[in-house]
Amino acid sequence: MLSNKVYMIAGGVLCVLFIALAMTEFSTGYPDDGVQDLFYAALSAGAGALLYVLDRRQRERRAAAAAHDAARRDAR
Repeated sequence: MLSNKVYMIAGGVLCVLFIALAMTEFSTGYPDDGVQDLFYAALSAGAGALLYVLDRRQRERRAAAAAHDAARRDAR
């Protein structure tokens, strides 16, 4: 299974690509398609941000569980 960091990077890359595509479509006279690409860029950036938050929470939970286990071992 791929880690969340890979998905975050992919979301960032897709965001940049959709922004570039939107700029191209705006300059060639297709504003409706450009707006749609900006929507996809925002969607991929939002997904990357959500994965970043979830990854941070997962790391915090793991650290707390490891600290709890270490404290339990020290108490014995």
